[in-house]
Amino acid sequence: MCSTLQKFICELYNVAGIIDVDAARLQLFINTYMVCDVNEEFNRKNVKNFDASNLPPCKSELSQQFRRANYITSLWKNAHMKKISIFSPDNNGWTLKDNKYHFNWFDGDQLPSFVIESLQEESENESNMDDNEDSQCQHWVDNDLSNLDDDGSKDHAECSNYK
Repeated sequence: MCSTLQKFICELYNVAGIIDVDAARLQLFINTYMVCDVNEEFNRKNVKNFDASNLPPCKSELSQQFRRANYITSLWKNAHMKKISIFSPDNNGWTLKDNKYHFNWFDGDQLPSFVIESLQEESENESNMDDNEDSQCQHWVDNDLSNLDDDGSKDHAECSNYK
């Protein structure tokens, strides 16, 4: 990818002195979430609320965006001609699935493998906590249901306090 283009994107996101979009993404993330002390624990809860739309696109995503823009530009440029496109949408930012074109957002992995593993472990831990909360709620519902008569009304002895 053209270094001038990457430098321009970095300037748009106000990352001084960096001319690589991937390095700019990392720098913006570090500026937001860097710990002050080496002994300080990294707070993952803050990262969950991180809005990635504040980061510039990675090289792979930027490449796909430019391919789509180039393809659309070629359509408009040749709109007056009988055959308006010499390019295929495939490999120009789109993929064909089920006879429909969809954006190809990026090539390669979305996240590094160690990040995926970390997120999976945390998701499993949260799932176990949710299961415990669900069983507690079910216990409360069961207790409330045991206080109802066969017709669905509250037990008369319990309701007599409210007369």
